[in-house]
Amino acid sequence: MSAFINNAPQRVEELKALRQTYKGTDNFKFLGPKVPEATEENPTKMIVTFPDNDPPMDITVTMPSGYPSETAPIFKVEQADFVCGVVLSRAQKAAIKELLDESASYMPGLSCISTTLMSLDDLDMSTLDLGQPGRCRSIFKVDVVNNSKQFTNSLKSAAAGYPCHYWYRTIACQNNAKFSFAVDPWRAVYCMQDAPDKKLAVEFLKTVRTDGGFDADMLGKPGKIALTVIEEFEMGAKAVTTPEGFGGTEYRTDAELNEFMGPYLAKSAQAD
Repeated sequence: MSAFINNAPQRVEELKALRQTYKGTDNFKFLGPKVPEATEENPTKMIVTFPDNDPPMDITVTMPSGYPSETAPIFKVEQADFVCGVVLSRAQKAAIKELLDESASYMPGLSCISTTLMSLDDLDMSTLDLGQPGRCRSIFKVDVVNNSKQFTNSLKSAAAGYPCHYWYRTIACQNNAKFSFAVDPWRAVYCMQDAPDKKLAVEFLKTVRTDGGFDADMLGKPGKIALTVIEEFEMGAKAVTTPEGFGGTEYRTDAELNEFMGPYLAKSAQAD
């Protein structure tokens, strides 16, 4: 028997209680489908409005497969439909959703929508942890670095004190004439910097691209680097930041690199 069928009586009772709570107001809107008609692909949803909050907000609540015995409800936060202009920022929405998710997590296996929503009563927006909205991450790759010392000095200067990390593979070049002027060369170097805003992120990549002495060429003379931009994106307000300060990590396999970089890529760290 599916979780939907097992949990149906609890969901029905909870919906009845919610309707009763908001009876006589315009603060509850049932989106459907009815509990007996709900499926994993089309679960029961509703919107609960908090008109007296500052700012007023709409909370879309979804009863997913397995709720309440196996999973928690899903919350989506938006400013109330009747509000003109943008008064609820993306960072605020994310922080309110985090508050709701945390409240629901304290009641595993229980019908908790009403109790969870009570955490928004008299909510003081100034107390929300908004993280660091607006940060921008730049990730680029350099196929070959001829002089790693010169390269890292240049990279540190371009980073301008903001968090910057790089991952690299070494090159054994003792008998390779191609690297006769190289100094501790690297290959497949991935660099990542977190800037406070888009403007500084653009300036960082511009500096890296145009610096005529960022690395050394095959003859040991100062030269530019050829880079490939991997990702540029606005980070989520609470996305994990690049390791603080400036530093690098050697990797030996692609699998190892993926493990190192995974938490920092857009699929994990990009703003919604």
